[in-house]
Amino acid sequence: MKKSIALKAGLVAGAVLLSACSVLPKPPATATLYDLGPAISKPVDLPVGKRPVMVAAITGQGLIPGSTAMLYRFANVDQQLRAYQEARWSRPIEQLFGLQLRQQLEQGRPVLDTEFSVTRMRAGDQYPLVLRVDIENFEQIFQDDQHSKAVVQLRATLVEPGATGDKLLAQRTFVSTIDAPEANAAGGAQALANASRTLAGEIDRWLRNYE
Repeated sequence: MKKSIALKAGLVAGAVLLSACSVLPKPPATATLYDLGPAISKPVDLPVGKRPVMVAAITGQGLIPGSTAMLYRFANVDQQLRAYQEARWSRPIEQLFGLQLRQQLEQGRPVLDTEFSVTRMRAGDQYPLVLRVDIENFEQIFQDDQHSKAVVQLRATLVEPGATGDKLLAQRTFVSTIDAPEANAAGGAQALANASRTLAGEIDRWLRNYE
């Protein structure tokens, strides 16, 4: 009799435990991480004879500061930006695009980071040029549930330092719009990577007018 009561008590306890487990919240799904990929597919010998360019920290006035959210919106619906819940960038876009841009520029000239002293890097009367880039728009736009596109807009400013002050050489807005192969996060990430790679190449060609 005692064994029967103990067995029943064990079954009841097990049922209660299973019931409790069934109502516990599930752990959140791990977000898929994306990046922009490299600007070049193979190593190159970095040139040292040309005038160097210093790339200042990339800013993102059109972005959420320090955020890794992948943003999208629906065209002609509202002005609301949304973020994918299960997809994110591996690092803030300012950092990812900065790396991609530097790789592109290094194919044609020495590229310096901000820890270098512009005045000490002077060669004769020439200082390294200073490039500043602000990301104004970096998002996926859905025309409908089957079609989307990547839109990337940047503003580049080129400055020539001098003994008496900085000289503004040029400023230009760059825009790239590329259709996404799929109307989802993966398709948006691919299209945004291609759009940013396109703009890195355009900035590279633009700089050649001022070297």
